[in-house]
Amino acid sequence: MTIAYLKQKMQADRIIALKVENALVEIKQDLRETADTLYSGVERVSWYGSCLFDDYKDVCRQLRKEDYRMLIAVKQVYLRDDVVFDMVEIFFKKKLIRISEEKQNIILQEVAKKIAEHASIKFSKLSLAYVIAKIVRTSRDFNDSHTKIINKGSLAVVQVGSFYGKMQKAAMAARRLKNIEPEYYWELYNEKIESLYFLIEPEMSKIIYMTNSGYYNEDDVIYLLNQVLKK
Repeated sequence: MTIAYLKQKMQADRIIALKVENALVEIKQDLRETADTLYSGVERVSWYGSCLFDDYKDVCRQLRKEDYRMLIAVKQVYLRDDVVFDMVEIFFKKKLIRISEEKQNIILQEVAKKIAEHASIKFSKLSLAYVIAKIVRTSRDFNDSHTKIINKGSLAVVQVGSFYGKMQKAAMAARRLKNIEPEYYWELYNEKIESLYFLIEPEMSKIIYMTNSGYYNEDDVIYLLNQVLKK
């Protein structure tokens, strides 16, 4: 048995061990998420116990409305090309109203310079809100494990086993959004997708915090994009 063979075997064993370790980490994370979802489901079902008492009829009505809104939102997944992108674009359309068209064009030029080597779109023909939403939507953090994205082919959100758990998480995320960014909440509500906000809450909440921390002028927009492009 040659030294070269032994080195090759040790390297192969190391790769296998690393893959097994990564698989175990993923399994552990999946189990934790499943347990958390099941707990949320039990919590929501227990809240439905309020329907038995006259004093809690308002709570019962809110729960039913949230469940109904979730079903409407799921339908939007089928009707839209990319519901996650739409949610991000809606946010920036609202925020960019404060910035003049002239300054928006300046920002577009800055963005074009920064990502010219990667750009495959004609910035001059697109709105700033669209470009920013595209950059954010395709950023690494937005596509990491934090972001639970659903699509037309795999509606994990409505699998029977986790239905009420997802429903509870969606409802709580929508309530939080309504408190911290009511205008954005109602924009999503009018589009029938506020119940899907929980899909992007981990990263979107950071963006909301950043945009609400200043006056949100052109410098703030460029700073935000720089932060996203670094990731």
